[in-house]
Amino acid sequence: MDNKIKVSIVIPCFNSEKYLLETINCVISQTFVDWECILINDESVDNTESIILKVIGVDNRFKYIYQKNTGVCIARNNAIKAATGDYILCLDADDLISDNFLQETVKILDSNPNIKVATSIVKFFGRSKGILNVISYDISVLLASNQLVVTSLFRRADFDRVGGFNINMNDGFEDWDFWISIIKNGGLVERSSKAFFYYRLQMSSRNNQISLEKERKLRYQLWENHKELFSLYFVDPTKYNEYIRYANSPEYKIGRMILNPLRKLKTFLFIKIGLLYRIKV
Repeated sequence: MDNKIKVSIVIPCFNSEKYLLETINCVISQTFVDWECILINDESVDNTESIILKVIGVDNRFKYIYQKNTGVCIARNNAIKAATGDYILCLDADDLISDNFLQETVKILDSNPNIKVATSIVKFFGRSKGILNVISYDISVLLASNQLVVTSLFRRADFDRVGGFNINMNDGFEDWDFWISIIKNGGLVERSSKAFFYYRLQMSSRNNQISLEKERKLRYQLWENHKELFSLYFVDPTKYNEYIRYANSPEYKIGRMILNPLRKLKTFLFIKIGLLYRIKV
């Protein structure tokens, strides 16, 4: 009998008791039923384990792995290595997917072997609401600014091909690095207009606690990981979020407030000197 699963859903857990059950329930609610879900506990010290044990006791589609605390990259890698699905979906323990998410994204990957990633519309909720605006999934754009969330469907074969999530990105941007690795040598990304990923924005999270210095180091590491590819493209930074964020920052605006009067004074002095010069001549 063939026990092959179509989709393996991977949920890394670290002190995830607050939202984990809600995330598990959105998996159970999927209209596509050919899935397994691997819950990997990265040495939580809250009630995460007890929640997981209750779930696996009543639904054998859920599998449990416990590991010493080594971070999300190793957690995802270990869970995916234990997975049996042809397709993989990473889902964080505080986020949600629509009931038809697997149905719609599996349909996309099944339709074309050249499609490497099937994604969805991304809706933010929690401390603020909105929709992720995507510029393009072209590799030249992806190098400049991450256009994909980690909760996008991909093939297990591609995970094996690129060696999984790079552990040198364990402090952040690991999904950005992973998507570059997946499509850098060709392949398409397609988004479903019917499926939704709900990204919970919390007051405190790993992403919003990245300091500017750590972000600089992570971006350098990203470049180091793919520098041959980066060298092939010249990107206009004014089109991307990082430049826009800088241009709208208080530091930039205050700097302009200080410098603008000086620029006006400089212009005035040049005009006056020019007039005096012409009069003397």
